[in-house]
Amino acid sequence: MATDKLKQIGDAISNDYLGFIPTSNSTKPPHIANGLFRHCIGETCDTRDVHEWMFEDNAKNSTPSEEILNKYEELFQNGFQEKITNIKEFRFMLEEIFDQDNGAYAGPANYGFSVMTISSHWMVRGAVNSEGHIGEFLFKILAKQINGKRSPVISLIQKALENDNDDVTNLVKPIIAFPSEKEKRNKSSVDYLDDSNTTWDSCKQIIREGYDRLSANLEITGESKNSLLVLRRIVNYSIFATFLYLTHCNHAIYSGDKPPIVIDAGGDLESVKNASEQAYTSAKKAVEDYYANAIKQWLSDEIATDSIDACKRWIEGMTFSTQDRADTIRPALSSYFESFSGEEASAIMALSRALQIVLYTCEYKNSSPSDFCRVLGVRSGLIGPKGNRAKVKRYLINSFTLETITLSTLSTEELTEGIELKELSGRLIDKYNIVIGADSEHEYGLLEKYNIAQATPGDLRGDLSINAQKLADTYISLGLGKKYADGVTLIGWRL
Repeated sequence: MATDKLKQIGDAISNDYLGFIPTSNSTKPPHIANGLFRHCIGETCDTRDVHEWMFEDNAKNSTPSEEILNKYEELFQNGFQEKITNIKEFRFMLEEIFDQDNGAYAGPANYGFSVMTISSHWMVRGAVNSEGHIGEFLFKILAKQINGKRSPVISLIQKALENDNDDVTNLVKPIIAFPSEKEKRNKSSVDYLDDSNTTWDSCKQIIREGYDRLSANLEITGESKNSLLVLRRIVNYSIFATFLYLTHCNHAIYSGDKPPIVIDAGGDLESVKNASEQAYTSAKKAVEDYYANAIKQWLSDEIATDSIDACKRWIEGMTFSTQDRADTIRPALSSYFESFSGEEASAIMALSRALQIVLYTCEYKNSSPSDFCRVLGVRSGLIGPKGNRAKVKRYLINSFTLETITLSTLSTEELTEGIELKELSGRLIDKYNIVIGADSEHEYGLLEKYNIAQATPGDLRGDLSINAQKLADTYISLGLGKKYADGVTLIGWRL
């Protein structure tokens, strides 16, 4: 079978350039957690049995409770005399706890696609497609030695997953370990890549620093003593970090725009809402620009001369897996290339733009990399409103994610001593280009740079300040802020 050139380009960008696959609507927090945790502990477990238990009798493809009783009789306190109603109630509870993100699907045939909510190493299983190699991508960032040290997050995850005496894990440990834990666990050593094989850029550096600050600050807040909260916090930041890299890697690698993240504090301010929507749109545009630039880099080894004729010959020489794809894709690509040729000084760049559109429309029909921003943003609590009815999204952050990002931004000294809200605003811009409104003059100028301020009706400058005060109230309610009589708000822990 001939190599499908368009698919080859898409695979190369995901595997060789970006480092993960940003094209699945089914990617959920448990998938990212499963991949990251597996790489951090070097262990997997056969969770097939608890997967069988986890769905009610009326769920499609689920195993009837009568069969559960016969198969697992030895696990029941009353043996084969156990009441079926008790089994059904227990199964309902398991589904509520271990399928909170709807990442698992009933039936033996669907086990290969299912990942459950993870409470300990007993719940970490082998790879599934919806992980998209995101966990591996993040692990490489954590594993790189900086000043001779890997990220403390790795050991924090290992320690949290080792704790299998919590109430949640105790619910399923007997099922997973049946008939013996030795048969269910596959233990190996953690596989650390040589640092020379780990590609690095400024955005990965920012993410790594965020992980390390988060780890240190979890010690300050005491969350490090709660293994379930540690896992939830790290997964929450991991999804945000993946979103950040997807939207900022074009800036880090190809010196493109670094789209701002305008946080709407939920104060019903139309100008802030509008600016936040535009900022989210600019993030998706940055992903498209990254793909165009990555394709151009890939094409540099394919096309020797940067000319229109050379590009046309390359299009004619493209191979496809089927004739139908050739008949559909080649004419569309030629048409797009002709349009972009009049706009771009570089013929290869024009072809790259054309290929990016064709890749999105023909290869990523169900979910494009730009659409994946929504998948990550909504599921990390960064983007809202939730639901498919809300067609226009913006940065409508929830309180847990706000806490997580803040803990990844401040040093331990800043967290314990406190910093003014305006100083926090500067830190957030420096680290993640996050705009909250506490330094409205500076932030308004930043939004002007991206033509967001000019396109926003109303008093955006004034509303940014109001937005910051609304956010300050949220910090105070979370125990991460304190307002003094002189009007100054300090952000920190237990001030």
